[in-house]
This record gives sequence, structure tokens and C-alpha cells, in this order.
Amino acid sequence: RKAMRTRSSSPPIHVHINDSTPVHVHVKSHRTSPLRPTANVKTRVPWIPPGKASTRDASYKWEGPMHRLEITPPLPEPEPEHSHSALLLADLTSEEEEGLHGRINQYERKIDSLLTEVSSLKNEVELRKREQLLERQSERLSVSQRVIAEQEEELAEVTKELEETERENTRLRQSMEKMMEETDYSLDRDSVQPDKDALLRKLMEAEVDGTAAAKEMSALRESVSKLCSASVSEQRLSGSESSVLALQKELLLQKLETFEATNRTLRNLLREQHGSQMESMRLSEQKDTLLKRLADTEAENAHLVVKLQEKDKEVNQLSRLLDTEKDNAKSTADLSKTLESTRAHLQGQLRSKAAENNRLTVQIKNLERAANQQKAEIEHLMEQLTSLRQEASADREALKRATRAQKQRAERSEVTAGQLSIQLLDMSRIAELTEQLQSTGDKGRLEREALLDHLHGLTTESTAARLENQSLKATAAAVEEKLDMSQSELQQVRASIKQYESLLDSYKIQKTRVEADEYAAHLAQAEREAQVVQGKLEQEIEEVRREMLGRLAELEPLPEALRQSELQLQEAQDRERSQERRSVELSTTLADLRIKVETQGSQMELFRQKNKVLLEENRQLQQRVESLERKLEEAVSQNSDLLAVITKREDTIHSNQLRLEEKTRECSQLSRKLEEALDDARHQMSETRERAATKERSTQAKILDLETQLSRTTSEINQLKRNKEEVERRYQSRLQDVKDRLEQSDSTNRSLQNYVQFLKASYTNVFGDVALSSSLRAPSPI
Repeated sequence: RKAMRTRSSSPPIHVHINDSTPVHVHVKSHRTSPLRPTANVKTRVPWIPPGKASTRDASYKWEGPMHRLEITPPLPEPEPEHSHSALLLADLTSEEEEGLHGRINQYERKIDSLLTEVSSLKNEVELRKREQLLERQSERLSVSQRVIAEQEEELAEVTKELEETERENTRLRQSMEKMMEETDYSLDRDSVQPDKDALLRKLMEAEVDGTAAAKEMSALRESVSKLCSASVSEQRLSGSESSVLALQKELLLQKLETFEATNRTLRNLLREQHGSQMESMRLSEQKDTLLKRLADTEAENAHLVVKLQEKDKEVNQLSRLLDTEKDNAKSTADLSKTLESTRAHLQGQLRSKAAENNRLTVQIKNLERAANQQKAEIEHLMEQLTSLRQEASADREALKRATRAQKQRAERSEVTAGQLSIQLLDMSRIAELTEQLQSTGDKGRLEREALLDHLHGLTTESTAARLENQSLKATAAAVEEKLDMSQSELQQVRASIKQYESLLDSYKIQKTRVEADEYAAHLAQAEREAQVVQGKLEQEIEEVRREMLGRLAELEPLPEALRQSELQLQEAQDRERSQERRSVELSTTLADLRIKVETQGSQMELFRQKNKVLLEENRQLQQRVESLERKLEEAVSQNSDLLAVITKREDTIHSNQLRLEEKTRECSQLSRKLEEALDDARHQMSETRERAATKERSTQAKILDLETQLSRTTSEINQLKRNKEEVERRYQSRLQDVKDRLEQSDSTNRSLQNYVQFLKASYTNVFGDVALSSSLRAPSPI
């Protein structure tokens, strides 16, 4: 009968069974572990020949919370086949491990919550940055819209100015047409009036009449002087003399009348000629001014058309810039969305990888704990083996001591007793020894069987532990490979993040370059506009100078005409004085001369008024020149401001270029570092792969060695079994021989006992009972 006891904390179970009946005992705990067994180790079972399948089933199985044990009882067959006992470790956790798992899960949750918070904060920061970028872009768009609105207002003003200039052009054309009609009419009228030849003839006639009148006046004076002298001498006038005087007087009056008529006609002709000349001058001046105005208006129209075209180009450019900025904003929004999605995906991957790493670390820790537990159990089993070996050695020594004591007692009995007692004692000792040998043999056989079973269990446990260690090593290698893979993936993710950051930096650099190019283009346009404005101002100043010079050139003959008119006035005054001195009778002529003087005074007043008008025009032109000079100064100041702005922008562009160069250098350095890191990572990956390959090769070699060792141990165990069976057979044969000898010794002992009893009876009859009993009790070991 056999008794089995469990190792768990539950109360022990005693099972009393026969050797022939197979019993399967399954004891499992109610708790289920969250961990799964990492590797199922198949126990190697020796080959069973056909017809002996029941020997495998005749085994005892026991499962506890930590172990499972299979025991095959020894069979009383001559050639028993012992199956290897299997010791498997199920990945079942205790309360402490469950607490640790709970803490680990809490830490994982905390880590996930912290990662979510960090990702949310990063997303908020990125959203704020994007909002700031969008605000900047919206500000730029608003500024561009304002610029477009201002340019539209300027275009509206320019269109209004164009319309006004067109109206003025139409008015000027109408006035020009009217002036041309008037000039045609005046030309027709001048063609009707007498020409300059007729005027010169009239002048010659007036001179002839004047000379004739002067001659008549001289003749009349001579005659009057003669008469005066004659009257002084004679004091009387004759009729002939009086008649001559009357004739001379009549002739003189006729001559004077003709002279006055010619003078009147001359005056009329001169007035008409002067009026026609003045009108022609006025018309020519008006024509020149109108032509200049037309040229100015045409130039202004051309300038305004150019400005309109430039403004249209600027509006188109600004609209294109708006479209490009909108496209850029859309592309930036799309890029931001893609970056957000990629970052979210990468963060999710990082979280999943971190969770997997945490789980793998927890599994590795659990596996290490299980390995440590297995090592502790193996050490405990080894200690039990050593204790059992020590106990077996102690039992053997006790048996040896007992045999020695028995031998000493047998020697004493041999010395004290005689040959018969020696024989009896030898027979009894042999019987006892046979019994003891049988009992010790049974005990030794049982102990050996138990020790062999225990050794088989330990070997199976050691093989299972080795296989589990190998599986744990394999899982650890796999975990290390996964960690390497995760690290490589993390490096790839970091590299991708760095690539995205480099792309963002390149995009920002391109954007800054585009903005710098746009600012440079705007500056070039501003410089061109400033140059155009300067050219226009210089052209306007030159035109004003030309106009002033032309007007001065036109005004230069006026003082000569004034001088001539003054000279004529002086001559006329001299003539009037001479005529007044000559005669009082010429009062009519003097009145006429006064009228002439009045007319000439009115003409002088007209000339003075014209001079005042010209002076006012000169003042207006000077004011225009001053305003143009002010505009020039303002344009020069604006040009200086623009030059300052251009220099500032050039400085900013230079600084931006320096920054771009620095950033390109940093990018090149970062790319070199990335390449170096990638090379290092590749070298590390190759080294890790080589190490893993070497580890795999070493593990495979170790597995092969262990398999060869297992095959050797199995062969040695089979040989030991065979030797044991042979030893048992020999022992049984010897036992049979000893039994036969014992039977023979029993028969001899019986005959000897009968003989001894006969001797006792004879001795009692001869010597008495007391001496015999005392002599017989002393040497008897029984």
C-alpha cells in the first residue's frame, strides 16, 4: 500500500490503493492566473514496444497550484519500463504577483493618462501656433486687401482725373475748333481789308500831303512876314496881296483838310492793323497755349494710361499674391492636418510600443521570477536529493554496523558455544541474515526504486527547467529582438519626425525666400515708381522752364514795342508842340492829336493791364514752380525714406540670408548627425543580429549537446535497468540457493534440535536441570 500527500496549503489527502490499480489525482486551485504559460514542454517518454501500452497508463498523476506530478508505480514484471516523471511549472501567480500586476496596470494607466495629457498639451501648443500663423496670414490678407482697396481708390481717382482730362480735352478741342473758325474768319476779313502796300501808300500820301501843307505853311508864313513888313512900311494892304493871302489860306486849308483826311484814314488803318496784329498775336498765343495744354493733357493722358496699366498690373499681381497666399494657407492647413494625423498616429504607435515594452518588461520580470522560483525549487530538490543520499548512506552505515555487531555476536557465540551451538547459531544467524537480507533487500529495493523514481523526477524536472530556461531565453531573445525592433522603429519614427521638421524648416525657408523675393520685387517696383516720378517731375520742371522761357521770349518784344510806342508818342508830342507853336488854328488838329494821345493812353493802359496780367501769370507760374519744387523736395524726402526702408529691408534680407545659411549649415550638420546615427544604428543592428545569430547557434549547439546528453543518460539508464534486472535475477537465484540451503539447514537444525532435546533429556537425567539451563542461556544470542 502507498500513501500520497500534497504540497499545497490544503489539508493532506491519504489514498490507500493496491499496486495494481491505477489512480489519477487532479487537484487544482480555484484562482486563475492572468499569465499564460510561455512554452509547453513535452516530456520525453521512452519507447514502448507494441503490446505494452497499458504500462504508460498505469501511472499516478498529481497537480497542485504550482506543480504537476506523474508517478508510475514499479511493476512486478521481470522487465519493468519506468516512465519519466514530468515536472511542469504553470504560470500561476500568487497574491503578491496579482498586487504587482494591479500596481503595474495602475502605473500603465497613469502613464497613458500622462501621455494623453502631454499629447493634448502638444496639440494645444501646435493649435496655438497654427492659430497664430493663421492670424498672421489673416493680417497679411487684410493688409493686402487694404492695399488693394487703396489702389482701387487710386484707380477710381485716376479714372476721375482721366474723365476730367478727357472733358477738358473735348473743351479744348471745341475751343480750338472755334479759334480755328475765328482765325479763318479773321483771315477772310484780313483778305478783304487793304494790305500792307495800301497802308504804305497811304502813309506816302500822308507824307506828301504833309510836305505840301508844310510848304504851303512856309509860303504862307513868308507871305505873312512880307505882308507884315510891308504893312509896317506902308501900313496898308493891297487887294492883290489880300487875294493872294486868301488863296494861300484856302490852299493851306485844303491841304490841311487833305492831310487830316489822310491822317484819319492812316489812323484808322493803323488802328485796324494794330488791332488785327494784336488779335493775331492773341490768337497765336491762345493757339500756342492751347497746343501746349493739348500736349500736356495728351502727355498726362498717356501718363495716366501708363499709371492705369501699372495699377492694373499691380492689382493683378496682388490678386495673384492673394490667390497664392490662399493656396499657401490651404496647403499649410493641409500640411498641418497631415502633420497632426501623422503625429497622432506616431503618438499612438509610441504609446502602443511603450505599452508593449511595459508589458514585455512585466512578462520578463514575471519570467525571471518564475525562473528564480524554478531555480529555488531545483535547489530545494537538490537539497532533498542530498539529504536522501545522506540518509541512504547513513542507513547503509547502520546496516554495516548492525552486520558488524551481528558478526561480533556470532563470534562470541562461536567462542562460548561449541561446535553445535556454533552450527545452530550459524544456521539461526543465516536464517536471520536471510530474513534481514530479504527485509534489507526489500527496503533497499524500495528505496532504490523510490530514489530512482525521485531521480527520474528530478531529471525530468531538470530537463523541464532547462527547456523552460531555454524557452525563457528564447522568449527573452525574442523580447530583446522586439525591443531592438521597437528601438529601431522609435529611431525610424524619430528620423521621420526629424525629416518632417527638416521639411517644415525647408518650407519655412522657402516661404521666407518667397517673401524676401516679393519684398525685393516690391522694392524694385517702388524704386522704379520713384524713378518714374523723378523723371516726370524733371520733365514737368523742364516743361515749366520751357514755358517760362517761351513766355519770356514772347514778352521780350513787348518792351521794344513799348519803347517804339513811347518814341512815337514823343514824336507825336513834338509834332503837337510844333503844331501848337506853329499855330493856334490847328486846335482841331490838336484836339485830334489829343484824341490820339487819349487813344494811345488807353492803349498804354491796355498794355499796362496786359503787363499786370502777365505779371500775375508769372506769379502763378512762380507759385507752380514753387509747388513743383516742394513736390520735388517731398519726392526727394520720400525717395530718401524709401532708400532708408530699402536699406533696412536689404539689411533684413542680408540677416535672413545669414540665418538661412546658418540654418542650412545646421541642417547639414543635423543630416550628418542623422547619417552617423543611422550608421551607428545599422552597425548596432548588425551587431545585435550577429549576436542573436551567435546566441541562436550557441543555443542550438547547447540543445544538441543536451539532446545527446539526454540520449546518453537514457541509454545509461536503460543499461542500469538491464544491469539491475540482471542483478535482481542473480540475487533471486542466489536467494533461491540460500532458501534451498536454509531448508537443508532447517532439516539439519530439526535433526540437531531433536538430538539436542535428546541430549537435554539425557543431561537432565544425568546432571540435573539447573546447571544445564545456566550453561545453555549464557551463549545463546537468541
